[in-house]
Amino acid sequence: MKKRWALLLAAFAINVQAAQQSEAEPLFKDGKGYYSYKTPLKISLPKDKVLIQYFYSYGCDVCLSGDDYLKNYAARHQDKVVLQRSPAFEKGNAFSARMNATFAEYGRSELSDLFLFDSAGQKPEHSLTKSNQLIEKWLLKHNVNLRRFQDLFHSAGVEKRVNEDVQRYKTYSPPMIPMAILDGKYILISNTLYNDDYTYAVLDFLVDKLQQEREVK
Repeated sequence: MKKRWALLLAAFAINVQAAQQSEAEPLFKDGKGYYSYKTPLKISLPKDKVLIQYFYSYGCDVCLSGDDYLKNYAARHQDKVVLQRSPAFEKGNAFSARMNATFAEYGRSELSDLFLFDSAGQKPEHSLTKSNQLIEKWLLKHNVNLRRFQDLFHSAGVEKRVNEDVQRYKTYSPPMIPMAILDGKYILISNTLYNDDYTYAVLDFLVDKLQQEREVK
């Protein structure tokens, strides 16, 4: 009987210890929910708000979901965050940047979001990022003049916008896409941006953390 009680007490002690460790373990930490630059980037930050820089590419499923979650979060927390969205240059590919810039120069910036949506989840043979014919069909569907769009695509105005995006991309040098960077310090990638509730929880944690860090300074 004594041996039995000893075993029960030992098991209880182990359970208590595990519970205490669980309570002490933070819900999010570097490597769990988010990552960090070894050295924070020296960038211009908005006053009293956290800057969320987001890099995406057309034809990227997770980029679409991450984009939606970040836009929703920024809309709900306009007093706390500023969201800046930029096209990526994976392997030197400027397609997303040039298309995004052309939409802007054309005066139809809203088409960029729509193209991101329609280009996600497509099979290679139906990809809006691979076929000029499908791109032209898509543009016509949305009442875009092909000749004007093509002229703008190779214009100086688009080139200027693309160069600005290139410089921003070089500043952050994201090793993967999608990627969101908060205040040039904390990083969110696809293993966080795939789920809305999880993304919002991590963002709440990091925004509060960054605000506390600023107060300490």
